[in-house]
Amino acid sequence: MPSTNTNRTRFVHTWACVLACATFPLVWVGGLVTTTDAGMAFRDWLTSDGHFMLSYPWLSAVGDKFVEHGHRLLGAAVGFLSIVLVVVTWRCEPRRWVRWMSLAILAGVILQGVLGGLRVVLDERTLALVHGCTGPMFFSLCVAMVVFTSQWWRDAGSQTQNQNTQNRKQTRLLRLAIVCTCLAFAQVVIGAILRHSPRMTGSLAPSLFQTAVYFHLLLALLVVVNGLLLAWRCFQNGMQVRSGMCLVGLIAVQVILGAGTWVVKYGVPLWATTWWEMEFVNTQANFLQSSIITSHVAVGSLVLATALAISLRLARQFGISVPRISFDTSRLAEVAL
Repeated sequence: MPSTNTNRTRFVHTWACVLACATFPLVWVGGLVTTTDAGMAFRDWLTSDGHFMLSYPWLSAVGDKFVEHGHRLLGAAVGFLSIVLVVVTWRCEPRRWVRWMSLAILAGVILQGVLGGLRVVLDERTLALVHGCTGPMFFSLCVAMVVFTSQWWRDAGSQTQNQNTQNRKQTRLLRLAIVCTCLAFAQVVIGAILRHSPRMTGSLAPSLFQTAVYFHLLLALLVVVNGLLLAWRCFQNGMQVRSGMCLVGLIAVQVILGAGTWVVKYGVPLWATTWWEMEFVNTQANFLQSSIITSHVAVGSLVLATALAISLRLARQFGISVPRISFDTSRLAEVAL
């Protein structure tokens, strides 16, 4: 019987991994939609130029319609995988809170679809901004599901069940990981504002863009410092060393992509023009430039998801479990009387 239960839970974990792997390309293509300004390639939703989504001749489409409809198809695929995950989880997963989390994932992908659809129907740039912020949140939720359903999570729970691991050093390490996660998400939000504010109308758009630039640079510095410190503390404590190194690698790639994004969009700084001049700026139809800009967005989501995974795994190793919520019906009856 234990082996049967293990196989069933591994099946849940496999589907969680499939969903997370399918969600990352969706985040990447969503960034490409913004980079190429293809969000309004179609004026209708749930249809595409009057076609049912799955019957639209996508492979014969070109330009913005190819990019946008590809984004819609990926969203539909992730929605289908989310439904399968709910079914598999409720049939095979014994932990109630994990089963409810699968429903939260399904609700999240539905919310993302509705936000994307309303952005098209209402032609509202603010909704596109919100849609760009909630996408990485959904991806992180899928990654959290991968962590929760892994065999490592179960083994770590049995090892720390009878241990009192709440000491000052470990608390600081966990706090550092949580702060890194929050900073990474704040950077995603500011990055979305930075990408969408130039296309917004109104008197506040220029000042919003300028403010977002300063905050983006400040948060980038904070993420770098916090991420390096987190990886170093993980190495010192011998906990989540590989994940910490992975986080450092992603942050390094993100910094390089961020510098490349600024150069291809706005040119090199004035102080650097004596060494290097660019003949092209802000020509996003160029494949290389679009790839750099979009990859910067996608790697930002990976940094967020990795920091969250480290936080969850550290919390598990320190013996912090999901709180159990129970209701004392007899007490409620006394209060009612």
